[in-house]
Amino acid sequence: MTDQKNRLGIMVCYGNNQKHPPFKEQSFFEQLTLEGKKQGLEVFIFNPGRIHWKTRTVPAWHYHHPRWKQQTVPLPHLIYDRCYYVNARHYMKYKPHVQKITQDPQIRLLGRALGGKYQTYLILKEHPEIRTYLPETKRLTHAQELFSFLRKHTRVLIKPNGGSHGRGVVAIEQITPSSFLLKGRTKFNQPFSVQFQTPVRLSHWVEQTIRDTRYILQPFLSLNTPDGRPFDVRILVQKNGQKQWETTGLAIRTGQPDSITSNLHGGGQALPFQPFLKQHYTPQEAAKIFSTIHYLSEIVPPFIESRHGPLVELGIDIGIDENKDVWIIEVNSKPGRSVFLKTGELEVRRRAIQFPIQYANALLNS
Repeated sequence: MTDQKNRLGIMVCYGNNQKHPPFKEQSFFEQLTLEGKKQGLEVFIFNPGRIHWKTRTVPAWHYHHPRWKQQTVPLPHLIYDRCYYVNARHYMKYKPHVQKITQDPQIRLLGRALGGKYQTYLILKEHPEIRTYLPETKRLTHAQELFSFLRKHTRVLIKPNGGSHGRGVVAIEQITPSSFLLKGRTKFNQPFSVQFQTPVRLSHWVEQTIRDTRYILQPFLSLNTPDGRPFDVRILVQKNGQKQWETTGLAIRTGQPDSITSNLHGGGQALPFQPFLKQHYTPQEAAKIFSTIHYLSEIVPPFIESRHGPLVELGIDIGIDENKDVWIIEVNSKPGRSVFLKTGELEVRRRAIQFPIQYANALLNS
């Protein structure tokens, strides 16, 4: 067993999963472990709910190629938070365990998780230049707020404040003074479309939808290719071995022609960034779009960090509307990497694995 100076714990919040090992992102963690070994860092996976605080030990999973093994290890001094919460109940179950870790003076996190979409919007809104790239965003706490928003925007988008993968995202359009068309994805990520003929029916649906889940409200932006496919740009920015922000890669995610989201989990497709720009925009348009995206990737991470606290990486999702205007759709502190595997950009994928390990080593040796 290596000493504490050369150990990184990856925190995952899995439920009663009978799989072996019982957590998601298995391939990613295998690659992190192998990269850690190259750089002299022992990596293991643990559940914060299983920590023995009296002995400061925890049952953990360690990858010994080609299989995972379990062993009890001392609680690490450096932790990489990869906890995903499937719903509010799951979040509340793990909240006290994660809080205890974040408040422990002997433990350091690679990065502190951002709050929900609305909390991140409030941070970004403080920056006078970033603010111009943000769609108007409000909390949706009762149906009347939706109707007020619809008077201002004939088509709106509602999203779970803490959701991911396009689950629960719904576009709502007022067709006539009394009828409304809803199109989107359920909380189980299934596509659906429904029409309500009265405001009362829509109001009832909204109250049911937001009863157990916090939602936000935004104007619907037309972020489609000329052939009608929704798309966005995923930017992955990470801290490197010099503790500096670096853009690891950019990729395009496109959705189905009849979808309102471009998430890969909703049946989307991943494409390389530069060829996509060349295909859909003039050289002048592409240059302007790329310049704006590059600018945002430079200013967003350090600004959020200055307001929020330490971060290790961010996934920034960018939309481009029919007027070629650029919008910040979402910023995520626990970004996935599958989009770069699907585009075949193996160098980007390699750096996406290397940077967290290099940054962890830099922190442990400082």
